[in-house]
Amino acid sequence: MQNSNFKKYSWLLVIPIFYLVSILYFSPEFFDGKHLNQGDLMHFSGMSHASGEEYKRTGERPLWNTAMFSGMPELLFSALDGDPTEVLYSMSLGFMPHSHENPMTLFLLMSSLWVALLCFRVNPWVSAIIAITFSFNTFYITSLEAGHMTKLWAIGYAATVLGGMKLLFDKRWLLGVAVLSTSVAIELRAAHYQITYYLIFVCLIYGLSELYNSYKNGELNIFLTRVIPLGILAAGLGASTQLWKVWTTKEYSEFSIRGKKELQALPGQENNHTQEGLDKDYAFSWSEGKMESLTLIAPNFYGGSSQENVSKDGPLAKQLEKVAGKQQAQNIVSNPNFKLPLYFGEQPFTGGPIYQGAVLTFLFIFALFILDKRERNWLIGGVLITAMFSWGKHLQWFNYTLFDILPGMNKFRTPAMSLGVTCVIMAMGAALGLDKLIKVGWDEKTQKTFYQASGATLGLLLLMYVGAGMMDVSGARDAQIFQQMFGLNDANMVRQFTNALDDERVALMRKDIVRSIFFVIGVLAILFANAKKKVGMIPTILVVGLLTIGDVWGVAKRYINDASFKSTSNKETNIATGADKFILKDKDPNYRVLNLTANVFNEANTSYFHKSIGGYFAAKLRRYQDLIERELPKEMQVLAGAIQKGDTLTVKATPALNMLNMKYAILGNTANDVYQNPNALGNAWFVDRVEKVNSPDDEIEAVGQIDPSFQAVVDVNKFPNADLVTSKSAGDFVKLDKFSQRRLSYKSHSKDGGFAVFSEVYYPAGWIAKIDGKEVDIVCANYVLRGLQIPAGDHTITFDFDPDSYVMGGNISKLTGYITLLLLVLAIGMTIKEEMVTTKKED
Repeated sequence: MQNSNFKKYSWLLVIPIFYLVSILYFSPEFFDGKHLNQGDLMHFSGMSHASGEEYKRTGERPLWNTAMFSGMPELLFSALDGDPTEVLYSMSLGFMPHSHENPMTLFLLMSSLWVALLCFRVNPWVSAIIAITFSFNTFYITSLEAGHMTKLWAIGYAATVLGGMKLLFDKRWLLGVAVLSTSVAIELRAAHYQITYYLIFVCLIYGLSELYNSYKNGELNIFLTRVIPLGILAAGLGASTQLWKVWTTKEYSEFSIRGKKELQALPGQENNHTQEGLDKDYAFSWSEGKMESLTLIAPNFYGGSSQENVSKDGPLAKQLEKVAGKQQAQNIVSNPNFKLPLYFGEQPFTGGPIYQGAVLTFLFIFALFILDKRERNWLIGGVLITAMFSWGKHLQWFNYTLFDILPGMNKFRTPAMSLGVTCVIMAMGAALGLDKLIKVGWDEKTQKTFYQASGATLGLLLLMYVGAGMMDVSGARDAQIFQQMFGLNDANMVRQFTNALDDERVALMRKDIVRSIFFVIGVLAILFANAKKKVGMIPTILVVGLLTIGDVWGVAKRYINDASFKSTSNKETNIATGADKFILKDKDPNYRVLNLTANVFNEANTSYFHKSIGGYFAAKLRRYQDLIERELPKEMQVLAGAIQKGDTLTVKATPALNMLNMKYAILGNTANDVYQNPNALGNAWFVDRVEKVNSPDDEIEAVGQIDPSFQAVVDVNKFPNADLVTSKSAGDFVKLDKFSQRRLSYKSHSKDGGFAVFSEVYYPAGWIAKIDGKEVDIVCANYVLRGLQIPAGDHTITFDFDPDSYVMGGNISKLTGYITLLLLVLAIGMTIKEEMVTTKKED
């Protein structure tokens, strides 16, 4: 009874332990006020700043982001006011303040897997050990370092989805429906659909495995009439709580680079060109090498990351000694900023390996031997399918085929990411195996499986140790790195350094393999002692826990440690330069800025202060991306060259930049480094003539040839019924009257009426234009902008962004969200009541 209560109320200790571990690992953040410089979060700070300020000012979600790429929907990273699933989200993150996203994400990973394992009836203390180990997977730690929060949330919630399915398979109907619907709701709320996509395949494999099991046990009827309908109901209910998010994302994807392409391939790119979605080369660029997956058991088996410190007494240090002397060599390798790409795998670069722990990997292998077929089959199937996804272009017969035929597959990139889901399955398997050992004890069959798993694991590690010396560990850019770093032109000297780098990698690989062997032997020793009744089960589990957690903690600290934290916060990195301050004196509410000092289309710092021509977002609008690829870089070169030479430009010299109302260009950090563009066309204007074309290719080509101050281009195949009458007179104007990100109002005057171009990005899914309150059709003009036919006289023109996907979808989501919450509370209440009745009977 005492032991039963200890397990029953384990959450009273486990949850505080999760808090403690999260805070301890991120102690510099909590106690010293330091922060990680996380690239994605810094970008997000820039791209979302204007929207955040407008929301504070107006109380209305902006939905449209004016700060980047001349304007685009921000529905993908917006929120729904009054969303009832917010409480589930906050609960999963431990109700920590949003200023501490790192520890709260770590807490989420632990708590989500722990709850999932409880659904599988795993011992709560075993569940806690595996959950903590799981959260320190280096893939998750390096993702935290980069600021990839939504990916980690989706991975954590994936575990609880599987837990909800398990409850249904075990015929715990009410609790199963409640947990599954809740888990699906927060999984989709995380809005990392690539992880969810991979999870769907795992769920299908799990479901098929259970279908087969029910058939074998004569329970097929129950599975078909109760499990499947209730599972679909639960998943549908959960998904409906995020209808607004799924709907807006699907809507946006059709017009983004993940949607259908409108232009023909550029010369030389025909073989890589797809009609819809991403190009294959881009989609599969981050594909995990097949052998690279062995980093799951030995972290540096593929060299580690693309920026690693080298050993102070390793082969590279000794080579440096030969050239520069011992003291100088030590000064170089001891410098923490001296880092080399020790990673030599197939991916362009990486922040670190995907290491889930040698001990945890052994426990998973042990589980495959000790578990029954019912549990083993779906674990193997889930691991295989997600690993095969991760190999991407290195398994073309599988992945390229799915890319071409499966709906949605061509929307995603970085297939290596699927190993994040693989690790969820392996962690669950490890917990199930260890839990079964506790429950069945060391009978003859268990001892046999233990020896088999031990032999398989140690045998694999020994093969890796031997194989490390036979692998090609050279990197494609090794020679170039040393030529640039040390100014070496002697081919023989360069070869000596590249050979030393190869030796450094092999030594690093073998060092980590030996480390993994020692950790595995440590676990084998304590388990063997327990099998021989030399050590009790509780001390055994404690030691296994210390070894398992210590294993991953040590490797995780290579990537996020005290030195990783800086005094400068993300907010403080957005510091206005003299150039920014000069531009901000302009009180015009709606002009755009081109920052030529930055990587224009891959940075968001400019967006923090200005409405930028560039920005940072992986899924840009397709048409704007086309403009980036085919027109804007040419014009930027023309502009930069003219400024440098002091030449005067005409409107026609940089037509796209002028029609985008690029009023300022930043050339440096001071006010004197700001170029004011006299040719910027403003917010809207009437044109003298509309050039009619018959295809998107003709349209974008014409954009680079017209003078947009008096010409507009319209694809009449796309808008066959549009009125395109021009009759511009002196004194005609369209003037911006009121501006907010979601609502625009203009005043117009025209003697005879005419066609006006608005320097706002065209997006057909949600923008409604009205003239004097009467809705009118918006035409796509100049490939990316909006055009309207305006009648003669004085008029008020409005643009409002109220997409049905957000408004209608949001109302449905709120309703089903409350139903889901009510169902969860009811299920938990009924479960507690049943437990109390059971306890009373036992007493």
